[in-house]
Amino acid sequence: MDVQPDLASTVISVIVPFLIKGGEEIAKGVGKELLDLVKSLFTSAKDKAIVQELEQKPEDQRVQGKAELKLAELIENRPDVAEQINKILPKAQSEVERVTILIRNSKNVIVSSQISAGGDITVGDTFQPKKHE
Repeated sequence: MDVQPDLASTVISVIVPFLIKGGEEIAKGVGKELLDLVKSLFTSAKDKAIVQELEQKPEDQRVQGKAELKLAELIENRPDVAEQINKILPKAQSEVERVTILIRNSKNVIVSSQISAGGDITVGDTFQPKKHE
């Protein structure tokens, strides 16, 4: 089983809230340590551009996806880095504010997925059938 995509997805989902909060949050603690480790992997000019774009537009899911794909590729070739990330990740995850919502018996839930959201969130159907008079 290939765990790199899952690990990369988790890393990006942990880094993004720090980036959204801004430099003052990322400049301290384990979030900075994780971000610095990730940045150290992105060595080519093209790779550095991906990280820079993620820092500038952390809420953009397309940018997150690019960073996640590239990170998975980089981790795949560096098992030592995966080990380092696995040591740092639990501490960084505990620093990220999380809200867990359990949804049952809904046709609109994707099982076993992580969803990052900000702002106003609507959970459930907003469809209201027209009344026939």
